[in-house]
Amino acid sequence: MRKKDFIVVVVFILLPWIAYSQFGFGTTGGIDLYQRYTNPSDDIAYSSAGNVLLNVVFGPRMWLGGRNASFSIEVPFNLGITTLAVKDFKGLGSFAMPVIGKINLGALSGFYPAFSKGVSIGGGVQWSRTELLLLKRYKDKNVKREFFKTYILELNLGYGSFGTAGYIYLRYGKDFDSDAQSLNIGLMVSINSTYVRKNVDYILNRK
Repeated sequence: MRKKDFIVVVVFILLPWIAYSQFGFGTTGGIDLYQRYTNPSDDIAYSSAGNVLLNVVFGPRMWLGGRNASFSIEVPFNLGITTLAVKDFKGLGSFAMPVIGKINLGALSGFYPAFSKGVSIGGGVQWSRTELLLLKRYKDKNVKREFFKTYILELNLGYGSFGTAGYIYLRYGKDFDSDAQSLNIGLMVSINSTYVRKNVDYILNRK
C-alpha cells in the first residue's frame, strides 16, 4: 500500500471517532521530584546536571476523546531553579520544553465523570538546556550550554474525576545521534477547563 493510500485509510477510520469526540482545553502543572539532563559531550566539562529541589512545571494541554479514552497534546514547560552539576559546579538552572502526545485511558482521559484510576502513555520531543547561568571561568574554557533535543517516552499513573487528574509521571529521553539524555520524574495535576466548566454550568442550570 502506498503511503498516500495508507493515510487516506487511517483518516476514514478515525473520522467517526473524531466526529463523536469531545474537545477540551486546559492546563497541566506540578513539580519534578527528580530531574537529570545529559548534554552532548564537548570533551571539556562534565555533561550532566540534576536537581531535586525547586522544579516547577506548567503549560497548556488539549484533549480530544470521550469518557474512557482520549488523545491529548501538551507542552509542560519545566524550570529547574537549582539544577547543577555536583561533579564540577558550572552554574545554576535548567529549562526544558517537551511536546508530548498521549493516549489517555480511564479516569486520566480528561472526560471521566466519576472518581477512578487511569493511565496514560505517550511520546514526543523535548528540548532541554542546563546551566542557564554559566560561570565565566567555564565560558572562558569555551564551554557552551545550548538547547539539545531528546526523543521522549512518558508513562502516567494516577486518579481523576470530572475533568481533573492527579498522577505521577516518568519521562525518559534520548538523542540517537549523540549521548544526550533526559530524565524527569514528578507529580502533576491536569485540568480540562472546558469539561469542568461544562459540568459546573450543567449543575447550576439544574438548580
